[in-house]
Amino acid sequence: MRSRIILTLAAMLCVMPHADPSRTAQPDSTADISVNASKQSIGEVTVPFEYFKQHIYVPVSLQGKPGFTFMLDSGASKNVLNLRTARQLGIHPGTMEPEKSVGFGYERIYIAPEENVGVELGDLPAAHKMSVMDLNKFEMHFSHSTDGMLGYPFFLHYVVKVDFQTKLISIYSADYVYRGLGMKVPMVPGKGYIVVPVTLGSERHKPHAVDVIVDTGSNVSLLLYENFLRALDLEKSLRQSVPAEAFGLNGYYQIQRGMVDSLLIGDAETHNPTVDYLEKNEDLSPNRTVPGAIGNGVLQGFRAVIFDAPHHRIIFELPNAPLAPTVVMKETMAP
Repeated sequence: MRSRIILTLAAMLCVMPHADPSRTAQPDSTADISVNASKQSIGEVTVPFEYFKQHIYVPVSLQGKPGFTFMLDSGASKNVLNLRTARQLGIHPGTMEPEKSVGFGYERIYIAPEENVGVELGDLPAAHKMSVMDLNKFEMHFSHSTDGMLGYPFFLHYVVKVDFQTKLISIYSADYVYRGLGMKVPMVPGKGYIVVPVTLGSERHKPHAVDVIVDTGSNVSLLLYENFLRALDLEKSLRQSVPAEAFGLNGYYQIQRGMVDSLLIGDAETHNPTVDYLEKNEDLSPNRTVPGAIGNGVLQGFRAVIFDAPHHRIIFELPNAPLAPTVVMKETMAP
């Protein structure tokens, strides 16, 4: 009989429009940052982050110049440099081609070929190949300067700890050994994204196992593609949802917003999380083979989330005293 920890996050679940939970095709795992640098023992690099509208913003230097801000986005398959910032650095892409398969929304976003741009997070070389995109509408919608995004390639080579309690990000080399008491959840291999198994509870808490992308670039709690719901036996939840509007890299789009009984990650259970149901539509979103995603609406309920891609796992550290007022922990007897 193992104990289960209940995270009550109702007061933290946000109903604002959200950023997309995952973008673009699978990256080349060796295409970004210095692999030699990542394999060296870098000790610990710690930087503060700003948590604004449930997005994580970190200060970075570009080409050795400080004063820039990137969003931490584990759901993005590439590192991204804003077109505005590229021009500020003297980079003027020759061609910007429209793409419909990058992010959510009905508008087109324009992308230029990758540029070699050195990105430093503290003293750490975080990236050097950046896909140039025009993030102007994204910045305007979320009212925050966004010079770029650190995506999946960054998480692939380092161990990255996001501490929601202290608002600090710590980065360790790939040989880092975790010695804490956090819950270790294995990553699902071969997806090209950071994917973990979770369990959803529908009416009467009937359990449904599902793989989800873990997306620090999204302020949702839970997102599910509608075409997976029949297999997951969650169609009744969709029928009880209501129309809503969300926002992604490609602008606004329509969703259905509802709720499921529970979301179980390891031994941590969230009751009644908000879920955004998204129609699978080639004109709306990229082709997706993973049923859904969890965003910062859920991740912020943990003390810290450690992305340990070198060891194929994510570690979730539970809140400790003093508890946040919206998080309640208690033990129940699991079946």
